[in-house]
Amino acid sequence: MIKQKILIYGGSFDPVHNGHIALLANAKREIKPNITFVVPSKIPPLKSTKTNISQVKDRISMCKILCKKVGGAKILKYEIDSKSKSPSYTYKTIKYIKSKFKNSKIYLLIGADRYIDFKKWKNYQYILNNTQLVVGNRDNIDNIPEKAIIFLKFKKVHTSSQELQKYPNKKYLPKEIMQYISNNGLYIEQQIKPLMSIKRFEHILRVKDTAIEIAKSLNYKKLKEVYIAAMYHDVCKEFTDSELIKYAKKYNKNHFPTIHTLHGLSAANYIKDKFNITNKLILEAIKNHVIPPKKCSKLSKILYCADKLEPYRTKEDVSNRIKYLKLSKTNINQCFLLLYNEIKRKY
Repeated sequence: MIKQKILIYGGSFDPVHNGHIALLANAKREIKPNITFVVPSKIPPLKSTKTNISQVKDRISMCKILCKKVGGAKILKYEIDSKSKSPSYTYKTIKYIKSKFKNSKIYLLIGADRYIDFKKWKNYQYILNNTQLVVGNRDNIDNIPEKAIIFLKFKKVHTSSQELQKYPNKKYLPKEIMQYISNNGLYIEQQIKPLMSIKRFEHILRVKDTAIEIAKSLNYKKLKEVYIAAMYHDVCKEFTDSELIKYAKKYNKNHFPTIHTLHGLSAANYIKDKFNITNKLILEAIKNHVIPPKKCSKLSKILYCADKLEPYRTKEDVSNRIKYLKLSKTNINQCFLLLYNEIKRKY
């Protein structure tokens, strides 16, 4: 009986990028498998314990985009669904597939970067004995075990998921993934931390917590928008004057009388250009969080109030933080106007 071919491709997929798509598409053309499984890992074994891994639901959603892009692939949740707290070891996944598909030949697809450290994998000899390895470009690889390896030939994508978390690049990310990242606020911490001091970052986290606290009290449903706006609102706060002016682009000097008041407008333009944030409510809220117009969206008011009422604000910043915070949770419009009238005199 002819064995069916099963191609498996595992990884954290955080995020999925064009390298993943090209590798899997080439492997499918070369192997012509009957079944193709994309296997998102729960706890990647060889990644640093300090590495932030996105939530399962987000990585699953991005894997669905990968499967759609290459066509005919399915997500295998064996590792994700495991109740084990140990790392997601590939040899266990192979054992599972062998138990479910008795008469099959398993092809394990890995990138060249993973092949370099292959001998560090748990029970790598078991993997070699029970699968056919399919590896990305052979360039600069000398770690070849005594077994025939299928090396794919395709144009290598010179990037990594970790790099793309910090700098999402349209050259390396399909538009569906770019959109998913920006719509769901993935990797914001990785993006903004290098741009500011620890003190500024901690302020942002407090504003985020305060904004979500206010939004929940008001039964504001779009908490993801609140999170994204709050996390990005001060991204340009510590930029130089020339950088602020550069990213402000065109601006009304009567509305923004000093360079100090410009960072909200600059931040809105910056995250649109650098991080593909296109949600108009989010961009307007960030733009408005320094000097807002009297008429603005509920999201703008929530962010404005949260920025002025986060726990480290003093009486020099606002006359009665506790009173205003309590009011913001029941009547955001009144709180906004009172804060606006008190603070605008400073500008």
